Amino acid sequence: MLNSHYFQWPFVMLALEGVCMWAGFVTCTYYVWKIKVQRIERTSQLFVRRLYESAFIDLSLLLNTKMKLPKAQTNESQDELQSVVIYLCATMWHETYDEMLKILTSMFRLDRYRGDPKEEHKDSFDFECHILVDDAFMTEKETQKRLVNEYVEDLIHVVTEVYRVFTNKEPDDVSIIETPYGGRLMFVLPEGNMLYVHLKDKQLIRNKKRWSQIMYMYYLLGWKGYISKNPQKMPRMDTSRESLISMDGEIFLLPQFDNDNKRRFISDDNTYILALDGDTDFHPKAVVLLVDRLRMYYNVGAACGRIHPTGMGPMVWYQKFEYAVGHWLQKTAEHVFGSVLCSPGCFSLFRGSALMDDNVLKKYTTTATRGAEYVQYDQGEDRWLCTLLLQQGWRVEYNAASDAYTNSPQEFKEFYNQRRRWGPSTLANTLDLLHSGSETVKRNQSISRIYIFYQMFTVGSSILGPASVTLMIAGAIQFIFKMDGAISIIVSCVPPVFYIIICFATKANTQITIAAIMSVLYAFLMTASFFSIIGDMVVQGTFLTPTGVFLVSMAIMYVVTAILHPQECGLIIYGLMYFICIPSGYLLLIIYSLVNMNNVSWGTRESKEEGEEKKSKSIVCDKDCRLCCWDMKIQITNEAENAMLQQIVGLAGQKSPLLQLTNRETQPQAASNPEPQAKPETITKKDEVKNPPADINKKAASKDLNFSTIHDHKDEERSITSHSSDSSNSSDASHSSDSSDQDDDDFMNGDLEDMEDIPVKDWVEPVKTEFLKKLTYFNMKRNLQAQIRYTLRHKNQDDVCEDLVLMLTDTLNIKLSKAKPEDILEQAELDELQHELTNQARHILKNNKMMKLEKRVKRAIEKTLSAPQVQRLDESEKDFWDKLIERYLTPISDSKEHKERVSKELRSLRNKAVFLYFIINVLWVVATFFLQLIGNDIISIRIPKYSPDGNITGELKVEPLSLMFLFSFAILLLVQFIAMLYHRVYTLIHVVSYRGTEKNYKERDLEDEEEDPAIENQYAISISSEDFQL
Repeated sequence: MLNSHYFQWPFVMLALEGVCMWAGFVTCTYYVWKIKVQRIERTSQLFVRRLYESAFIDLSLLLNTKMKLPKAQTNESQDELQSVVIYLCATMWHETYDEMLKILTSMFRLDRYRGDPKEEHKDSFDFECHILVDDAFMTEKETQKRLVNEYVEDLIHVVTEVYRVFTNKEPDDVSIIETPYGGRLMFVLPEGNMLYVHLKDKQLIRNKKRWSQIMYMYYLLGWKGYISKNPQKMPRMDTSRESLISMDGEIFLLPQFDNDNKRRFISDDNTYILALDGDTDFHPKAVVLLVDRLRMYYNVGAACGRIHPTGMGPMVWYQKFEYAVGHWLQKTAEHVFGSVLCSPGCFSLFRGSALMDDNVLKKYTTTATRGAEYVQYDQGEDRWLCTLLLQQGWRVEYNAASDAYTNSPQEFKEFYNQRRRWGPSTLANTLDLLHSGSETVKRNQSISRIYIFYQMFTVGSSILGPASVTLMIAGAIQFIFKMDGAISIIVSCVPPVFYIIICFATKANTQITIAAIMSVLYAFLMTASFFSIIGDMVVQGTFLTPTGVFLVSMAIMYVVTAILHPQECGLIIYGLMYFICIPSGYLLLIIYSLVNMNNVSWGTRESKEEGEEKKSKSIVCDKDCRLCCWDMKIQITNEAENAMLQQIVGLAGQKSPLLQLTNRETQPQAASNPEPQAKPETITKKDEVKNPPADINKKAASKDLNFSTIHDHKDEERSITSHSSDSSNSSDASHSSDSSDQDDDDFMNGDLEDMEDIPVKDWVEPVKTEFLKKLTYFNMKRNLQAQIRYTLRHKNQDDVCEDLVLMLTDTLNIKLSKAKPEDILEQAELDELQHELTNQARHILKNNKMMKLEKRVKRAIEKTLSAPQVQRLDESEKDFWDKLIERYLTPISDSKEHKERVSKELRSLRNKAVFLYFIINVLWVVATFFLQLIGNDIISIRIPKYSPDGNITGELKVEPLSLMFLFSFAILLLVQFIAMLYHRVYTLIHVVSYRGTEKNYKERDLEDEEEDPAIENQYAISISSEDFQL
């Protein structure tokens, strides 16, 4: 029957109708596959309706997608990402060499990821690196000179080492600048991005982390934002010197000026500050993921990532699981139900407009004058800054895929001192937020009254932590030793009371020592309790007891949570360590923190005694040698070294800067030494002029000194923040130049005469000498080879690159055949060598028909032979720093009366806090104790006891208080677990969207790189010398 055409045509029409419907559906929804959206775009921006049809979900999503997305608030086209500027700001306080290596490596990674700042990037961001070094100077006892200390010397060595690792050469463009707060070192990273190292002198500016944050916030958001939005206020630059690189009549902006120029077109909403610690290790992906949160959601004022503690030892194992639980459950719950309360300063991204909001940055500059302010403001500055943001209406978010690694305390003492600062500060800021809860709920859309109640519950749980741990220990004692319940409670209360008395009666070091001993004893007890509970469940044949159910449910929850974090799943093995250390972390540590609340010192990375530093500095060589059965100690001091150097100088000639410099540095020490055999010859000023290293240093400095044109400012007033942009500034140029056709050499000769008389501080010359080592014969040869290979790193340029390396190295060897490896060339020799190398390179390129590479090779040679520049800070910026220091950052010198008053207030605050904690916890323990005395037969909750086969074998009698607290704690963990599941889904969406748009690492095509080195940026601004003239 189906063979009949009469019966076939309905099926044919039905199939044709289906094809037509499918074709129409594809035609209607074809735009979905072509539309461009940003990562983690909001659902309300993508779909017409927020609901979908579950039966036909694919059709519903396609037909419900908007054809055209609304424009972003600050972007003309939704298809493109908003360009942002990121300022990486790392604060350093006595970091070790390895810790500095981590943060510098991370910055160089980001430089390689971003690439040339003059080129566009898929993630549309530009960045600068700023490192603020606290306590960077020391006073030399013998000469009373103010010099950089060993930490700055280590930092310089780290920068040089990391630069070598990434490029196989020394830093090219280095500038040394004296500033009102100390000094500044300026580096150009391999790809052209900037690195600034701010050296803070505690005699000139306030030290410690919070004041460093205020310093860079006002500088980057205030000063840099002000001059970028007001180009007429920018410092006038000398077009014939190093402010602008002039070559073949063409002008280049240095990277630092180019970054400020880009900032003109970027709003404060898209200006971000990445707060870092001096030992943070991160990858570019982590930064991009945080940028996505702030770029997409304009109510987000800060975002933090997942912090991983690093190190070895039991204390680090404990912290690994503690950090994991805190991020897995607590931070995710805060993010989902409200807002994160603390964005840690070791790795957090802040929005510029949020920091500059009312009552945020201005209030953050408040100097602590009362005891409670010292605890809240200075002991946990990161949490206080987030509290100010939340109270102002901003949201703080957490991104679990943004990973950062930081060193954690490895010693028991260091760990306790760190938490001694964090504990009271956390409680103070949380209580401050709860106190202003009604106002915060009105201002902040992310915080609700339910969230305030949730935080109140968590605070209450933390306050009852010591009592809960004490009762848990009482249960363990009762279970292990078969004691009566009331007696076990009395026994468990003895150690905490004993430790409280110890903390009030002894010094901090003794308290920590006793806490360590008690922690070990508690660990043994908790281990025995853990296995006893498991054994009891095996004996009774059931785990359906309150303790058993709680223990098994927590174990299952933590295991599932760890499985949902596959990259961190291995941290679950540290859970046992965390369990046995609960009495130490939640009982002894809380007691130690409360009793020592009046101690507001930092506690970690304390300064060494200056005498010890100078003692080690005077020792040149300190070696222990073992030969057969003989143990010998070889120690050479500066005084002994001088006698040897006097003999070596005569043989080494006049070109050994290291030896001559050592003589000059040790002269004051030898002059003060009455022993004639160790006293070197006195070096007069006349001799110093003939001294080759000093002469070289002076000439190199005079050549590379880059001073902006001096202005006479009349009635100049600078606003410290960009909000006050109506300040007046009138300047008249006092600089007069010769005719425009005057030769550059004549200009430099006339200018150098004035520059040589400019005084520099004592610390400048030693720092400059360190960077001048790149001009030694040994380093110059290596740098030249690496510079050529780095400049011509395209695969099509391999042949000409190797020819240049070979021939230029031969030329260098011939010209410097008489030089020793550590000799630094004079300026005349450097000029002659540069001329010879340039001619040789031109000849090679001409033979290889690659003349288009001439300018790049010429720049490579110039960079190899360039000396570090000593620059003067612009007068307008100097005026900004003077006013900022005067208003906010003047070193604090408290009077004796003020210190006594604050000390008295801190002790009073300590006593109140200890009394409050003590009373609340004692009431909880006493209530439980009397319930035990009354007996379970009178007041108890009867719970049926089930066997494995489901039969009731008896009943358990549980006191109501313990069951209520256990039940409340279980509910809290369940709520956090549900929030974690929700947050995991959104983290997965973000990671998948990032992976789909991750930057594709391709070798940059340098074949058709600009022949004309004039700058062309994405804003299409033409730059000429007239733009820098008033």
